[in-house]
Amino acid sequence: MTTPIPVKPSRRKRPAAAGPRPRLKMSLYGFLVAWLAPNLLMAAIVLVLNFIPALQAYGSLTPLLTTVGLAGLVIGLPLCLLVNWLFRHKTNQWIHVIGYALVGMLYGLAVLFSGVGGLLPMLIPIIGFPAAILMALGRAVAQPLVKVVRPEATSAAV
Repeated sequence: MTTPIPVKPSRRKRPAAAGPRPRLKMSLYGFLVAWLAPNLLMAAIVLVLNFIPALQAYGSLTPLLTTVGLAGLVIGLPLCLLVNWLFRHKTNQWIHVIGYALVGMLYGLAVLFSGVGGLLPMLIPIIGFPAAILMALGRAVAQPLVKVVRPEATSAAV
């Protein structure tokens, strides 16, 4: 006795979208609040830590200031723009906040690319976690500066 040939299930076609979907639109001012403000705050924190005399026993934190600044520019700027573009049709803004937090976590990887050895790679979580928190807070603060653009329903009657 032979077995029957398996029948592939027909692929269910997704219904075509009725039109353009709503999307989020962030102004330049909103992006500066969401991206630049957390980066400036991180730099200010590192600068203040650099002036604490008890921390001078471990060495100067000035290279850390450069690393944080370059991480914000090289990693943060393009990835935050990418998060805005990828999630533009997600109107739930908390998804964007999580995306910004993940971008902030990647700031810690800038330590690996700075070419330093020794104990400095242990700073990855010390840079990454506060950066993630500040980036998420920056995006959450920028929520009132983001508006949902709903496409106009075009009428067929002319």
